[in-house]
Amino acid sequence: MNNENKKSDEASENKIEKKDDDKNLKSNKKNKIIIGITSLLVLGLIIFGIVSSNKNTKSSNTAGKEDEDDKIFRVNPVKDPQVTYYNFRGEVYPDWAKFGLTRSNGARGHQGIDIFALPGTDVYAVLDGKIVDMYVDKTGYGLNFYMEVDPKELEKIKRKNFKPKESAREWAYSENYDPNTMQIKYIRYCHLSEVNVKIGDTVKAGQVIAKTGTTGNASGTHAPHLHFEVAFEMRGKGLINRVNPEMYFKIKNGKDLTEKDKKAQIEASKTEWFETKGYEKGFSEKSTLLEAGKNPNENKHLGNTNTVSINKNLKKKQTKKK
Repeated sequence: MNNENKKSDEASENKIEKKDDDKNLKSNKKNKIIIGITSLLVLGLIIFGIVSSNKNTKSSNTAGKEDEDDKIFRVNPVKDPQVTYYNFRGEVYPDWAKFGLTRSNGARGHQGIDIFALPGTDVYAVLDGKIVDMYVDKTGYGLNFYMEVDPKELEKIKRKNFKPKESAREWAYSENYDPNTMQIKYIRYCHLSEVNVKIGDTVKAGQVIAKTGTTGNASGTHAPHLHFEVAFEMRGKGLINRVNPEMYFKIKNGKDLTEKDKKAQIEASKTEWFETKGYEKGFSEKSTLLEAGKNPNENKHLGNTNTVSINKNLKKKQTKKK
Protein backbone atom coordinates (compact mmCIF):
# COMPACT_ATOMS: atom_id res chain seq x y z
CA MET A 1 0.00 0.00 0.00
CA ASN A 2 2.78 2.32 0.93
CA ASN A 3 4.62 1.39 -2.28
CA GLU A 4 1.57 2.16 -4.37
CA ASN A 5 1.16 5.56 -2.69
CA LYS A 6 4.83 6.20 -3.30
CA LYS A 7 4.53 5.41 -6.99
CA SER A 8 1.43 7.58 -7.26
CA ASP A 9 3.23 10.49 -5.63
CA GLU A 10 6.21 10.06 -7.95
CA ALA A 11 3.91 9.98 -10.98
CA SER A 12 2.21 13.17 -9.83
CA GLU A 13 5.53 14.84 -9.28
CA ASN A 14 6.70 13.80 -12.74
CA LYS A 15 3.54 15.22 -14.29
CA ILE A 16 4.00 18.48 -12.43
CA GLU A 17 7.64 18.66 -13.50
CA LYS A 18 6.66 17.91 -17.11
CA LYS A 19 4.03 20.65 -17.04
CA ASP A 20 6.59 23.03 -15.58
CA ASP A 21 9.06 22.05 -18.28
CA ASP A 22 6.40 22.57 -20.96
CA LYS A 23 5.55 25.95 -19.49
CA ASN A 24 9.19 26.93 -19.38
CA LEU A 25 9.67 25.74 -22.95
CA LYS A 26 6.65 27.71 -24.16
CA SER A 27 7.78 30.71 -22.16
CA ASN A 28 11.26 30.48 -23.66
CA LYS A 29 9.81 30.23 -27.17
CA LYS A 30 7.53 33.17 -26.48
CA ASN A 31 10.45 35.20 -25.16
CA LYS A 32 12.53 34.33 -28.20
CA ILE A 33 9.70 35.36 -30.51
CA ILE A 34 9.26 38.64 -28.64
CA ILE A 35 13.02 39.26 -28.73
CA GLY A 36 13.09 38.39 -32.46
CA ILE A 37 10.18 40.70 -33.28
CA THR A 38 11.69 43.47 -31.14
CA SER A 39 15.03 43.05 -32.91
CA LEU A 40 13.35 43.24 -36.32
CA LEU A 41 11.44 46.35 -35.29
CA VAL A 42 14.62 48.01 -34.02
CA LEU A 43 16.46 47.04 -37.22
CA GLY A 44 13.55 48.35 -39.29
CA LEU A 45 13.60 51.65 -37.40
CA ILE A 46 17.36 51.96 -37.92
CA ILE A 47 17.02 51.30 -41.68
CA PHE A 48 14.08 53.70 -41.93
CA GLY A 49 16.10 56.34 -40.10
CA ILE A 50 19.04 55.94 -42.49
CA VAL A 51 16.81 56.09 -45.59
CA SER A 52 14.92 59.10 -44.25
CA SER A 53 18.17 60.83 -43.42
CA ASN A 54 19.44 60.29 -46.95
CA LYS A 55 16.17 61.54 -48.42
CA ASN A 56 16.22 64.58 -46.21
CA THR A 57 19.81 65.28 -47.17
CA LYS A 58 18.96 65.03 -50.86
CA SER A 59 15.84 67.11 -50.35
CA SER A 60 17.83 69.65 -48.40
CA ASN A 61 20.42 69.84 -51.14
CA THR A 62 17.73 70.24 -53.80
CA ALA A 63 15.92 72.83 -51.74
CA GLY A 64 19.19 74.67 -51.28
CA LYS A 65 19.71 74.77 -55.03
CA GLU A 66 16.16 75.92 -55.62
CA ASP A 67 16.47 78.54 -52.89
CA GLU A 68 19.60 79.84 -54.57
CA ASP A 69 17.58 80.45 -57.74
CA ASP A 70 14.67 81.88 -55.77
CA LYS A 71 16.86 84.53 -54.18
CA ILE A 72 17.64 86.03 -57.59
CA PHE A 73 15.20 88.75 -58.60
CA ARG A 74 13.91 88.29 -62.12
CA VAL A 75 11.37 90.03 -64.31
CA ASN A 76 9.60 87.33 -66.29
CA PRO A 77 8.35 87.83 -69.87
CA VAL A 78 4.77 87.31 -68.61
CA LYS A 79 3.40 86.98 -65.10
CA ASP A 80 3.54 83.50 -63.56
CA PRO A 81 5.12 81.89 -66.67
CA GLN A 82 4.31 78.26 -67.45
CA VAL A 83 4.98 76.08 -70.46
CA THR A 84 2.08 75.20 -72.70
CA TYR A 85 0.63 71.91 -71.50
CA TYR A 86 -0.93 71.25 -74.91
CA ASN A 87 0.48 71.31 -78.43
CA PHE A 88 -0.94 73.11 -81.48
CA ARG A 89 -3.63 70.46 -82.00
CA GLY A 90 -4.75 70.53 -78.37
CA GLU A 91 -3.07 67.26 -77.37
CA VAL A 92 -1.36 66.92 -73.98
CA TYR A 93 2.32 67.34 -74.84
CA PRO A 94 4.19 69.64 -72.39
CA ASP A 95 7.65 68.77 -73.77
CA TRP A 96 6.55 70.14 -77.15
CA ALA A 97 7.06 73.64 -75.74
CA LYS A 98 10.69 73.13 -74.70
CA PHE A 99 13.97 74.15 -76.35
CA GLY A 100 15.86 71.50 -78.30
CA LEU A 101 15.01 68.54 -80.51
CA THR A 102 11.74 68.14 -78.68
CA ARG A 103 9.39 67.55 -81.59
CA SER A 104 8.57 64.63 -83.88
CA ASN A 105 10.71 62.20 -81.85
CA GLY A 106 13.81 64.33 -82.25
CA ALA A 107 13.37 65.03 -85.97
CA ARG A 108 12.38 68.67 -85.39
CA GLY A 109 13.92 71.33 -83.24
CA HIS A 110 12.26 74.12 -81.29
CA GLN A 111 14.22 77.39 -81.10
CA GLY A 112 12.80 78.77 -77.87
CA ILE A 113 10.15 78.00 -75.30
CA ASP A 114 6.36 78.38 -75.61
CA ILE A 115 4.93 80.13 -72.57
CA PHE A 116 1.18 79.76 -72.12
CA ALA A 117 -0.61 83.10 -72.51
CA LEU A 118 -4.10 84.00 -73.63
CA PRO A 119 -4.06 86.59 -76.44
CA GLY A 120 -3.81 90.11 -75.06
CA THR A 121 -1.62 89.17 -72.08
CA ASP A 122 0.94 91.83 -71.08
CA VAL A 123 4.51 91.14 -72.15
CA TYR A 124 7.39 92.61 -70.14
CA ALA A 125 10.96 93.66 -70.84
CA VAL A 126 12.93 91.12 -68.80
CA LEU A 127 15.95 93.46 -68.51
CA ASP A 128 16.91 96.97 -69.51
CA GLY A 129 17.55 96.90 -73.22
CA LYS A 130 17.10 98.28 -76.69
CA ILE A 131 14.76 97.20 -79.51
CA VAL A 132 17.04 96.33 -82.42
CA ASP A 133 14.77 94.64 -84.96
CA MET A 134 11.05 94.18 -85.59
CA TYR A 135 9.13 92.63 -88.46
CA VAL A 136 6.30 90.28 -89.45
CA ASP A 137 7.00 86.66 -90.36
CA LYS A 138 3.67 85.49 -91.79
CA THR A 139 4.58 81.83 -92.06
CA GLY A 140 6.59 81.69 -88.88
CA TYR A 141 6.78 83.89 -85.79
CA GLY A 142 4.25 86.51 -86.84
CA LEU A 143 4.76 89.96 -85.33
CA ASN A 144 8.07 89.66 -83.48
CA PHE A 145 11.03 91.69 -82.31
CA TYR A 146 14.50 91.41 -80.84
CA MET A 147 15.72 93.24 -77.76
CA GLU A 148 19.44 93.59 -77.07
CA VAL A 149 20.49 93.48 -73.41
CA ASP A 150 23.72 93.72 -71.47
CA PRO A 151 25.15 90.17 -71.44
CA LYS A 152 26.60 90.76 -67.97
CA GLU A 153 23.13 91.57 -66.61
CA LEU A 154 21.71 88.46 -68.26
CA GLU A 155 24.48 86.37 -66.72
CA LYS A 156 23.51 87.65 -63.26
CA ILE A 157 20.12 85.92 -63.46
CA LYS A 158 21.43 82.66 -64.84
CA ARG A 159 20.16 79.55 -63.06
CA LYS A 160 23.37 77.82 -62.05
CA ASN A 161 21.63 74.51 -61.26
CA PHE A 162 19.41 74.25 -64.32
CA LYS A 163 19.61 70.92 -66.15
CA PRO A 164 17.77 70.24 -69.42
CA LYS A 165 15.36 67.33 -69.53
CA GLU A 166 17.38 64.81 -71.51
CA SER A 167 14.51 62.35 -71.91
CA ALA A 168 12.66 65.05 -73.85
CA ARG A 169 15.79 65.82 -75.95
CA GLU A 170 15.90 69.26 -74.39
CA TRP A 171 19.16 71.16 -74.90
CA ALA A 172 20.96 73.84 -72.90
CA TYR A 173 22.92 75.42 -75.78
CA SER A 174 23.01 75.10 -79.55
CA GLU A 175 25.93 73.09 -80.86
CA ASN A 176 27.78 76.14 -82.22
CA TYR A 177 27.95 77.98 -78.89
CA ASP A 178 31.43 78.90 -77.64
CA PRO A 179 31.39 80.58 -74.20
CA ASN A 180 34.90 81.94 -74.81
CA THR A 181 33.99 83.98 -77.87
CA MET A 182 30.21 84.47 -77.81
CA GLN A 183 28.05 86.72 -75.65
CA ILE A 184 24.41 85.87 -75.01
CA LYS A 185 22.58 89.17 -75.35
CA TYR A 186 19.42 88.93 -77.47
CA ILE A 187 15.85 88.35 -76.30
CA ARG A 188 13.15 87.60 -78.87
CA TYR A 189 9.37 87.88 -78.41
CA CYS A 190 7.10 86.25 -81.03
CA HIS A 191 3.45 85.75 -82.16
CA LEU A 192 2.56 89.17 -80.72
CA SER A 193 -0.75 90.94 -81.27
CA GLU A 194 0.40 94.40 -80.26
CA VAL A 195 3.68 96.24 -79.72
CA ASN A 196 4.23 99.35 -77.62
CA VAL A 197 7.77 100.00 -78.85
CA LYS A 198 9.66 100.68 -82.06
CA ILE A 199 13.16 99.94 -83.29
CA GLY A 200 15.68 102.13 -81.53
CA ASP A 201 13.65 102.46 -78.33
CA THR A 202 15.34 101.81 -75.02
CA VAL A 203 13.21 100.02 -72.46
CA LYS A 204 13.40 99.34 -68.73
CA ALA A 205 13.01 95.99 -67.02
CA GLY A 206 9.38 95.48 -66.06
CA GLN A 207 8.04 97.79 -68.75
CA VAL A 208 5.05 96.49 -70.72
CA ILE A 209 6.38 96.34 -74.25
CA ALA A 210 3.79 94.20 -76.06
CA LYS A 211 0.76 91.95 -75.82
CA THR A 212 0.64 88.29 -76.72
CA GLY A 213 -1.26 86.97 -79.71
CA THR A 214 -1.46 84.09 -82.18
CA THR A 215 0.09 85.69 -85.26
CA GLY A 216 2.12 83.81 -87.86
CA ASN A 217 2.06 80.03 -87.71
CA ALA A 218 0.41 80.14 -84.27
CA SER A 219 -2.90 81.08 -85.91
CA GLY A 220 -5.38 78.26 -85.37
CA THR A 221 -3.60 76.91 -82.31
CA HIS A 222 -5.28 75.28 -79.31
CA ALA A 223 -2.35 76.40 -77.15
CA PRO A 224 -2.03 80.20 -77.27
CA HIS A 225 1.44 81.25 -76.19
CA LEU A 226 4.36 83.62 -76.26
CA HIS A 227 7.27 82.12 -78.16
CA PHE A 228 10.31 83.34 -76.24
CA GLU A 229 13.96 83.05 -77.26
CA VAL A 230 17.39 83.85 -75.82
CA ALA A 231 20.26 84.05 -78.32
CA PHE A 232 23.83 85.16 -78.93
CA GLU A 233 23.14 86.10 -82.58
CA MET A 234 19.92 87.41 -84.11
CA ARG A 235 19.83 84.91 -86.96
CA GLY A 236 20.34 81.19 -87.30
CA LYS A 237 18.65 78.20 -88.88
CA GLY A 238 17.19 75.65 -86.54
CA LEU A 239 18.75 75.77 -83.08
CA ILE A 240 21.84 77.63 -84.30
CA ASN A 241 22.80 80.68 -82.20
CA ARG A 242 20.17 80.00 -79.52
CA VAL A 243 20.27 78.89 -75.91
CA ASN A 244 17.62 77.50 -73.59
CA PRO A 245 15.56 80.34 -72.01
CA GLU A 246 14.99 78.17 -68.92
CA MET A 247 18.64 78.65 -68.03
CA TYR A 248 17.70 82.22 -67.13
CA PHE A 249 14.00 82.18 -66.27
CA LYS A 250 12.01 79.89 -63.96
CA ILE A 251 9.10 78.65 -66.03
CA LYS A 252 6.69 76.16 -64.52
CA ASN A 253 6.71 72.78 -66.24
CA GLY A 254 3.99 70.13 -66.36
CA LYS A 255 4.74 68.61 -62.96
CA ASP A 256 4.78 72.04 -61.32
CA LEU A 257 1.43 73.21 -62.67
CA THR A 258 -1.31 73.71 -60.11
CA GLU A 259 -4.86 72.49 -60.67
CA LYS A 260 -5.81 76.10 -61.39
CA ASP A 261 -3.06 76.34 -64.01
CA LYS A 262 -4.17 73.12 -65.70
CA LYS A 263 -7.80 74.17 -65.67
CA ALA A 264 -6.96 77.44 -67.43
CA GLN A 265 -4.99 75.60 -70.09
CA ILE A 266 -7.69 72.96 -70.53
CA GLU A 267 -10.27 75.70 -71.15
CA ALA A 268 -7.97 77.44 -73.62
CA SER A 269 -7.35 74.16 -75.48
CA LYS A 270 -11.07 73.92 -76.28
CA THR A 271 -10.75 76.99 -78.50
CA GLU A 272 -9.06 77.39 -81.86
CA TRP A 273 -7.36 80.79 -81.69
CA PHE A 274 -6.91 82.77 -84.91
CA GLU A 275 -4.92 85.86 -85.81
CA THR A 276 -6.75 88.91 -87.14
CA LYS A 277 -6.49 89.48 -90.89
CA GLY A 278 -4.41 92.47 -91.83
CA TYR A 279 -2.37 92.47 -88.63
CA GLU A 280 0.80 92.88 -90.69
CA LYS A 281 -0.13 96.34 -92.00
CA GLY A 282 2.34 99.01 -90.99
CA PHE A 283 5.18 96.56 -90.45
CA SER A 284 7.95 95.27 -92.68
CA GLU A 285 7.52 91.63 -93.66
CA LYS A 286 11.26 91.03 -93.52
CA SER A 287 13.91 91.91 -91.00
CA THR A 288 14.57 95.59 -91.57
CA LEU A 289 18.24 95.07 -90.82
CA LEU A 290 18.60 92.42 -93.51
CA GLU A 291 16.55 94.50 -95.95
CA ALA A 292 19.04 97.32 -95.51
CA GLY A 293 21.89 94.94 -96.23
CA LYS A 294 23.46 95.67 -92.88
CA ASN A 295 25.01 93.51 -90.22
CA PRO A 296 22.33 93.21 -87.46
CA ASN A 297 24.99 93.98 -84.87
CA GLU A 298 26.06 97.23 -86.54
CA ASN A 299 22.74 98.95 -87.23
CA LYS A 300 20.27 99.39 -84.44
CA HIS A 301 18.21 102.36 -85.60
CA LEU A 302 16.23 101.18 -88.62
CA GLY A 303 12.67 100.12 -88.83
CA ASN A 304 9.02 101.04 -88.70
CA THR A 305 8.14 103.77 -86.21
CA ASN A 306 4.45 102.88 -86.12
CA THR A 307 2.82 100.94 -83.33
CA VAL A 308 -0.05 98.74 -84.37
CA SER A 309 -2.65 97.12 -82.15
CA ILE A 310 -4.59 94.17 -83.46
CA ASN A 311 -5.57 92.86 -80.06
CA LYS A 312 -9.01 94.46 -79.94
CA ASN A 313 -10.33 92.36 -82.79
CA LEU A 314 -8.76 89.03 -81.96
CA LYS A 315 -10.98 86.25 -83.23
CA LYS A 316 -11.57 82.90 -81.72
CA LYS A 317 -13.56 80.00 -83.03
CA GLN A 318 -15.11 77.46 -80.70
CA THR A 319 -14.46 73.96 -81.97
CA LYS A 320 -15.08 70.50 -80.65
CA LYS A 321 -11.98 68.51 -79.94
CA LYS A 322 -11.79 65.16 -81.66
